[in-house]
Amino acid sequence: MTKVGVASILYLLAIVPALSQTLTLDSCYSMAKRNYPLIKQYALIDKTREYTLSNASKAYLPQVSITAIEGYIFGGLPSFGAGGGESSSNFKFIGIAQVNQTIWDGGATKTQKKIIEASSETEKASIDVALHELNARINQLYFGILLMNEQLAQLEGHNTILNNNVNRLKQLTENGLAYKTDLDEIRVEQLKLNQKRTEFKYVRSGYQTMLSLLIGAKIDDQTSMQKPTINSELSSAEIARPELSLYKSQRNLVNAQAGMQRVSLMPKVGLLGAGVMLAPGIGNNNNTSIGVAGLSASWSMHALYKNGNEKQLTQQSLNKINIQEETFRFNTNLQVTQTSANIEKQKAILAEDEGIVTLQKSIRESYQLKYDAGSGSLIDLLNATEKESEARVQKALHEIQLLMTLADYNQTTGNQK
Repeated sequence: MTKVGVASILYLLAIVPALSQTLTLDSCYSMAKRNYPLIKQYALIDKTREYTLSNASKAYLPQVSITAIEGYIFGGLPSFGAGGGESSSNFKFIGIAQVNQTIWDGGATKTQKKIIEASSETEKASIDVALHELNARINQLYFGILLMNEQLAQLEGHNTILNNNVNRLKQLTENGLAYKTDLDEIRVEQLKLNQKRTEFKYVRSGYQTMLSLLIGAKIDDQTSMQKPTINSELSSAEIARPELSLYKSQRNLVNAQAGMQRVSLMPKVGLLGAGVMLAPGIGNNNNTSIGVAGLSASWSMHALYKNGNEKQLTQQSLNKINIQEETFRFNTNLQVTQTSANIEKQKAILAEDEGIVTLQKSIRESYQLKYDAGSGSLIDLLNATEKESEARVQKALHEIQLLMTLADYNQTTGNQK
């Protein structure tokens, strides 16, 4: 990572508030959604939709056009004046004003509004998909922190056992009842534990930094991370992913756009008013004005020629979306089945962990008694202590793995909060 990138992260962490309360996985989902920049798109989409609908509604307002021409009229104009003469000059100023009031546009405005609504819903559905994918990143970081916390807790337990032996050996060594090498052996084990502790803390710090940036709140070692409860029953396997809403919105948009083809087959009816002014006018008049008003109707047959092909194109677009949804459902159901099998396997493994931990603890305590009585070696005690610690670490690891797999299951089915 560059120095600039590191500086940016440190700056962001400095300005976000620190979390002192208990943090849950669900609260991380909510905070990340509010903090993610893409969430601002919702407001922009709503504003764009509002303005575009307003523009579409103005289609029924009167349309006024004014044209001014200064030019030469070839061939002249007939005279209607009392003198019966022709117009004195072929150089004319011509003013044309026209007012059109739509009575019925064939459903174009109504269809355009449907397209605007469907387009907005499709854009929002796309954002929902992106935000849902964000939860997967939250899962990785959240459970990564939990795992590091568990690993550190187990190291503390292991170190406590070693410390008890160190204190005991110090007294025995001072009284000449134990070898100094035994004390050195235990201190070597403690140094190894410190190395692991340092490694886990650095890894945890990296997870905390990334999660802090995602949720917009600083997470540190003082933040309590709550473990989700293990539910023996899986949530509903019914797929409720935002992708399904996206496919539905896409179909609605295609159908709305197809409505414009039907609109093009309809006649358009309106009121027309037009006026023309000539200067100089016809005959001996300084100005000549002509006005006309009436009902206008237009009906183009051009759209009829390609109507069949347009319907086929619409159907092909719908078929494409249907195939995409079918493929998505197929792959998602496969993933749900695989995840369900992993959950059952992990539950079975976790059920044996408690028994293993209990036995390893009993073995370590037996070696402790033998060593204290002088009938056992230190190396046997250290090995037994290490195995007990490994058993506890494996149990913690399996528990976190199961919790993460359950969260992945909810992520896959879309049944997260």
